[in-house]
Amino acid sequence: NIADYHNSTSYCASNGYTGDDGTSDDLLGLINFMKGTDYFDYDGDCNVTEVRDHVLGDIYHSQIVEGGETKANTMFTRNNQEAYWRSIKNYGTWAKSEKDRESVIYVGANDGALHAFATENIGEYSEGQEVWAFVPPFSAAKLTTIVNKGLDGRLPGRKGGSNAIVGVDGSPVVHDMYIRGLDQTGKWQEGKSWRTILIIPYGRGGAGFSVLDVTYPDA
Repeated sequence: NIADYHNSTSYCASNGYTGDDGTSDDLLGLINFMKGTDYFDYDGDCNVTEVRDHVLGDIYHSQIVEGGETKANTMFTRNNQEAYWRSIKNYGTWAKSEKDRESVIYVGANDGALHAFATENIGEYSEGQEVWAFVPPFSAAKLTTIVNKGLDGRLPGRKGGSNAIVGVDGSPVVHDMYIRGLDQTGKWQEGKSWRTILIIPYGRGGAGFSVLDVTYPDA
């Protein structure tokens, strides 16, 4: 369920913006809020389509991890070690072929998304820019709880607001695995190959995790 934040009786109705009486506009507004718009009028000017001054949710427990160059160990002393598996599956050859792969850092935030930022210029993205974000279904289901009608125009300066949530709060892990995956056209490979996998625990956001294939980090 989603609350009817903007309507004909809300604060912004007499200040330049009248929302629909109903939740269809609020559903779209929440999606746009996730993309960075000021739907809940944080600055009090009733412009709910402008980009917020601060669009990234707080990063609390999630640690930043870098994905890019492949550098897992292939030196082994026993054949029950993972390094042994890498050596017999030609991990070293694959790692050399990926040595110039784009470098991206991953981190979870309490806006409910896992964020990927460029650490170098990647295509149209400059160093430090967000390349993409992923909202796990688990945290997507919690997003409606940020809507709080009681904060409409009630904060100092007649500003609006939203509830805080704990979203993607765990620390992501990058690991190379020998599995069957998708190529860059989205088609399944015929056999297995080395892939870079990103595991995203939710931490205090909830019991669970998501797994993404980030072999091609620029998506």
